[in-house]
Amino acid sequence: MKSSLDLSRIKIRLENISKKATKFVSFIPSELSSQIPDLSSNFSSTVSCLESFEETHEIKPECNELMKEWNIFAYDESVQDYRALEGDLLFCSSSTIKIENEYCFNLSVSPYFLTGMKKFKNSASEDIHYAENTAEERNLILTNAKTGSILASVEPHSIILIDGPLLGGNVSGYIEKMDQELREKGCIPLYFVKNSDSKLVIAANKRLSEEYNSDFHWAACRLNSGSRSPFFRYTEELVSRHSKVFTYMKALYGFPERLEMHPETYEKYYSVMPSLMSLLAYFYLVQGDRSNPQVRPIAIAEKYAREGIRILNIPVLLNRLGFRPTINQIRFG
Repeated sequence: MKSSLDLSRIKIRLENISKKATKFVSFIPSELSSQIPDLSSNFSSTVSCLESFEETHEIKPECNELMKEWNIFAYDESVQDYRALEGDLLFCSSSTIKIENEYCFNLSVSPYFLTGMKKFKNSASEDIHYAENTAEERNLILTNAKTGSILASVEPHSIILIDGPLLGGNVSGYIEKMDQELREKGCIPLYFVKNSDSKLVIAANKRLSEEYNSDFHWAACRLNSGSRSPFFRYTEELVSRHSKVFTYMKALYGFPERLEMHPETYEKYYSVMPSLMSLLAYFYLVQGDRSNPQVRPIAIAEKYAREGIRILNIPVLLNRLGFRPTINQIRFG
C-alpha cells in the first residue's frame, strides 16, 4: 500500500477571491533621502534604532482612511500533525482572505507524508517527502504552502497582513522572494509575530538586559495601550541580505505584537507609515478579544484555516489509509 500511496484524493481547495483589482491607490513615493530623518542610532553591529529610542508613538484607530484606498488581504494557516510508525503526516490548511463587503477567501488543505523510508527517496509525488531532517522539511513545506497561497490570491496595490515572521532560519530566502514579488506588484507586505523570545533590543543595553527577559517583556512593560515602540532595523551578521524593520505594537490592553517588514517596504512607504500604523490599530480594536489580541483580518483567516482542518476527520481517514500511530500519538493525540 505504501509504495503506491496517493494523498492527492484528500486535498481540498475552495476559492472565491475574484482576482479582480476592485480598488487601489497609485502611490509614488518621493525620494527617500528627503523623507527619512537621520535619527538612527546603532545599538549593536546588527541592530539600529530608526527613531528616538526614548519616545513611544501614539497609534490612532480612528484614522483608518487607507482601508478605503487599498485592497486588504490577510493570511494564516492551521496545522495538524500525526505521528505514525511509518513516518509523520502533516496536514496544512492555508487560508488567504480579502476584505470586501463580505470576506472572500481562498482555502486549501493539503496532506504531506514525511518519512525516512528510502524507497520514497526519489518519489515523484509532491505529497511524499523523504526527509532525514523532518523539522527542516516540515518548515519548508509550510513555507511553500504559505507563499503559494499568498502569491496566487493577492492583487496588485494591496496591504497584506501575514501571520508569522519575515525572517526564519532556513526558510528566510523563500519568504524574502515572495516579499519582493509582492512589492513589485505595488503591495505592502506586513508580518505579525505573537510569540518570540527574541532579545535583539534588550541585548544591546546592559540595563535592559538586567531588567527584562525578552524584547516582548520589555515592550509589554514599556508601552501603554494605543502606542508602539520606535522602529528598529536588524541585519543578520553573517548574511547581510537578511534584514528587517520592526516595531512592537500595543494597540489595546494585554500583550504587544511585533510588526515586521522588509527595509525596502519601510523606505518606499515611509510617508504613509503613520496612517498604516493607525489602520492596524483599527484592526486590533475591531477584533476586541482579550483572549485573542491580534488584527481582525488575520483572526478571520485563522478561523477559515481551522475550519479546513475540522472538516477532515483525520484519525478515521488515516486508519483507512493503513497508518499505524505511535504510542505517544495514541496517548497524547
